[in-house]
Amino acid sequence: MDNILQGDILSHLQDVELMILKDFVKVCEENDIEYYLIFGTQIGAIRHQGFIPWDDDIDIMIFREDYEKFLKVMEEHPNDKYTIFDPRYNQEYCFEFGRMSLNGTYWAEYWDNQVSFKLGIHIDLFILDVLPDNKIKRWLFIQYCFIVTRLHAISLLRFDNYPKIINLILNFIHALLNFIKLNPTYFQKRIPKLFRKYEKSDSGQFVTDLTLHERVVFKRNDYKPPKKAKFEDSFFYIPNDDDNTLIPIYGDYMKLPPEEEQFCHILNEIDFGKY
Repeated sequence: MDNILQGDILSHLQDVELMILKDFVKVCEENDIEYYLIFGTQIGAIRHQGFIPWDDDIDIMIFREDYEKFLKVMEEHPNDKYTIFDPRYNQEYCFEFGRMSLNGTYWAEYWDNQVSFKLGIHIDLFILDVLPDNKIKRWLFIQYCFIVTRLHAISLLRFDNYPKIINLILNFIHALLNFIKLNPTYFQKRIPKLFRKYEKSDSGQFVTDLTLHERVVFKRNDYKPPKKAKFEDSFFYIPNDDDNTLIPIYGDYMKLPPEEEQFCHILNEIDFGKY
């Protein structure tokens, strides 16, 4: 499969995503919601003052309390321009993080033919949840949440994008989960409560995004207070401590990766609509 995300198409995509980011930030600023550019977007701000040249997405990190506030604002002030994807809104959406998707556009992911909705060009909204203070308890909780989120995705999707033996195993688990009634609805009812288990009972010093492969533990003050950095033609908030938020995932984030690691999503279809 040839990747269409290169050259003028990639540049066009970055322009549209920057527009989405600005619209998102406008909502945040008007409603006192704190956000952070994170992952490759944070590196882009620090190292390139904009997109990493080959990057094709925008990643936002947001604390749980602010994420819930953002969802409430969007529920109370719906508009025709965007759809917010979150498991509580769409039973076919298999991720635990949110997406702000631009209506009238299309971004084809590998699971696209298994769901009835069409994901548009979007930004990702990752969520920081509170962890237990106890180190062992914290580690066990993270592993458990990670497994449950993967089971949620497997319960919804069938797989043909991995080596044959892996596909067979995943599809067997898919059938088994649905046979014993551990279906997407089962997970969607329980995961939000699971993720928020410690939001009031512990100090809140330790946080992480419970859906991601990295499973890196952060301290709240690695993010707070936010600081501003230039990204393309504007300034946006990034975490307070660049090293503590990036080195555990990327190592020396100021060093360009080798060319073979400079890649973006593999897509065979994208539609910009009127944008």
